[in-house]
Amino acid sequence: MAARSGGTDRISTKAKLASELLLLGRVLVLAREKRGLKQSDVAATLGLPASYLSKVENGTRRLDAIEFVRIAEAMEVDPAHLIRDLQKALSERPR
Repeated sequence: MAARSGGTDRISTKAKLASELLLLGRVLVLAREKRGLKQSDVAATLGLPASYLSKVENGTRRLDAIEFVRIAEAMEVDPAHLIRDLQKALSERPR
């Protein structure tokens, strides 16, 4: 009998969203650099290590909505603006 929770053919959500997470990271990098901030600046404002932000920006860490908003606020950027930038990047990517 097969396990109910999945099996060897199961793909993680993180793997399914890998390209989208990379785009999100690029959007965040561009916004941060536009504000003249370093990863360490934003991380210090968040009270987190710079490695946290590095993982987000390189697409190896997923964000929940609250984390996303806090990062935007730490960069003094409107989260809605970042979402629009992400939507644009997603719509322009090759399929």
